[in-house]
Amino acid sequence: ELAQIGIRNQALAINGVFKAIDPQDTVAVAMELRGQQALSDVPEALSTLPRRELPLKSGQVIGVPALRKLLAAEDLPAIEGSDINSELPPNINCIIEDLTQQGHGVVMTMGKGGVGKTTVAAHIAVELAKRGHKVHLSTTDPAAHVANAVKDIPNGLEIDRIDPEIEVARYREKVLSTTGANLDEAGLALLEEDLSSPCTEEIAVFEAFARTVDTANDQIVVLDTAPTGHTILLLDAAEGYHREVSRLTTGVPEAVANLLPRLRDPAFTRVIICALAEATPVHEAADLQRDLSRADIRTYAWIINQSLAPLLISDPVLRARRAQENRYIKEVIEEHAGDAQIAIVPWQTEANL
Repeated sequence: ELAQIGIRNQALAINGVFKAIDPQDTVAVAMELRGQQALSDVPEALSTLPRRELPLKSGQVIGVPALRKLLAAEDLPAIEGSDINSELPPNINCIIEDLTQQGHGVVMTMGKGGVGKTTVAAHIAVELAKRGHKVHLSTTDPAAHVANAVKDIPNGLEIDRIDPEIEVARYREKVLSTTGANLDEAGLALLEEDLSSPCTEEIAVFEAFARTVDTANDQIVVLDTAPTGHTILLLDAAEGYHREVSRLTTGVPEAVANLLPRLRDPAFTRVIICALAEATPVHEAADLQRDLSRADIRTYAWIINQSLAPLLISDPVLRARRAQENRYIKEVIEEHAGDAQIAIVPWQTEANL
């Protein structure tokens, strides 16, 4: 896209390239192999760019001294972790077993981009379907590919995604055929201008989101939602959406009118916040939880994803990073989760759960 608008002075920096030191460490070997596979699949347009690879380092890039050393050859000093003073939280099966008892409602995986929401949502949906439930797996994130995260689709599992282009076309057609049907040429031009605004996509996607939630009365709907900002925009848009739809159309759809009460009902909607055991993902997840709380939406569970904490590893870089994870796992337990459940998903040697 940059090249198409004439910006051609480009280079490729690949950060966090890991090379295993101990060939006996199966986790380290698998992590290096996955990185090599990703590098071998670099698109042709990028493969011709000058490239620099930055190694995965033991320490975290937090603070000015660490930033200054990021491009240097030496390793970053590891930040000491703190003891959790208790056993690690259980694996994700404890949450799945609890969801199995419910039988219907909405499960939403939320968190910042890159923490594995799609994979977690797909895993939960597959496991619930295997246990005999009717499950609908969907996403509001245009960057997510939930279908690709499921290798074998069990009976009872339906997968789709909310496509913004389709939803905008559907919404425009509805508005033009109702409100626009009785307008003169000038009024129709104003309506077309309204429908060309960026908020039209948000309203259209929001309505599709509400329709999907509305199907959860007799099944479990698992929603892999968009990164934090977009998700909160969808949730906070409810009252504003009501006003906007009332202005453009003949009324608010029942699914939308019922949406906020359903999202606020902890017996119907279960919000699962996903994070990595690192500073930024945990702190952004905590901010998300506060935003949800202000909207009277409770957190059902925290999932700490792709964690090294439960694994037996010997590679020195991974051992240092595992030790650092403890402080953030402890922070979730003691400061953020409250009465919500907590589960850990270990880093997987296979790409999918």
